[in-house]
Amino acid sequence: METGPNWPSAVVALGFLALVGVMFWKAAEGNFAEIWAGVGTVVGVVTGVIPAYFFRQDAKKASARAEAIAAAAAPEAVEAARQSNPNAFR
Repeated sequence: METGPNWPSAVVALGFLALVGVMFWKAAEGNFAEIWAGVGTVVGVVTGVIPAYFFRQDAKKASARAEAIAAAAAPEAVEAARQSNPNAFR
């Protein structure tokens, strides 16, 4: 699991947002419909990928924490948790 600094990812995300901002700025100067047809997909990808990346990092951290707790727990406690919530152990 990655435990390094998160700032490089944030810089890339801000770069993509700046790119989208410049595209909107240029689109406002010309034919917006034409430019939007070309960059709409990029805006959609940026809108979806950036949050998904950061949420995935949080999910990986939570999974690693849960695995560490399960590894340290007594086998009886793990079995009791499995019986109380079987969907969590699929």
